[in-house]
Amino acid sequence: MAEAQENPAVIAAIAAAYLRQGRVLDRVSRGLTLLGVGGILAGTYASAPLSVTAPVLLVLLFGLVQSYFALRAGFDAEIFGHLAGNAFSTTNFDGAMKRLGLFAQDRPPRPMSERARGAMALVRRQAIFLALQVLCLLALPLLGVVL
Repeated sequence: MAEAQENPAVIAAIAAAYLRQGRVLDRVSRGLTLLGVGGILAGTYASAPLSVTAPVLLVLLFGLVQSYFALRAGFDAEIFGHLAGNAFSTTNFDGAMKRLGLFAQDRPPRPMSERARGAMALVRRQAIFLALQVLCLLALPLLGVVL
């Protein structure tokens, strides 16, 4: 069967919707990050050993990394929303990004499906770092820490 031709506006709309879902992951991660900050403060006050404070520090670190991916996913959601609405073309977008120094000057154009797959990977990275935060928090009871 012949493969259907790519519809860039539809792909961009789907990517934008997918990327917007990263906001939920970001909210949960921010809560865990705040919990980590509280744990660090409490551990410092209680002079907790490194075996206890290390997982809490990792919760904070993983939260910061997740926030970076959330920021990028949010930006891409906006861009894909504009691309879906035909507010500008990928050619205009690529040119603007090159002029702003956000793309290399020799970066070749890519099809919308490839752009979308790359952007949607940001949400998966958010989920990975959120999962790492949860795992670090779940490790605390094994170390004898009660939250």
